[in-house]
Amino acid sequence: MNKAFDFLKKNFPSTYRDIVLEHKAVNKVITFCDDKNQYLLFTGMFPEVNEGKGIYGELEGYFVNFLADKYNATAFARASAYALEDQTSFIGIDIKSIDNDIWSQQNIFHTDNESKVTDVEEKYTNSSKKNVICPAVNTYFEKIPFPEDTQEFLNNLYEQVKPSLQLIQLKK
Repeated sequence: MNKAFDFLKKNFPSTYRDIVLEHKAVNKVITFCDDKNQYLLFTGMFPEVNEGKGIYGELEGYFVNFLADKYNATAFARASAYALEDQTSFIGIDIKSIDNDIWSQQNIFHTDNESKVTDVEEKYTNSSKKNVICPAVNTYFEKIPFPEDTQEFLNNLYEQVKPSLQLIQLKK
């Protein structure tokens, strides 16, 4: 098993839960680890970059793979909010390692009349070691030979995002 994958599986859900409760909002987060650090990227700031288009579908996969190469990342995690047909709101947390270890879980959350998050259940449902909730995570760690113009676009996007990338040193 991948050390970073185990770290994210153990720590990211509770860290993310704390962030959600502190800010009373569910923000999409992408996080990744190398051998020494965890990096947090709150993608809610993406509308301010990429010429106001934000991050979506294929761009997310490209950007994650760009970051994996740039930082020698060995595991990524992604958290985002979803609503089912019965209006159950949940946070999908997906974790994938460079070795293709996969973990997914869903934590139900509750909001008040102003749509501010009041609680995120600690226990989770619908966990899986084999099937990720979010199909975008399947594209993480693909070796993509980016054409020169795509590489330039991703470099520019990275320069816009870099100041917002939060670093947390991993404990030894």
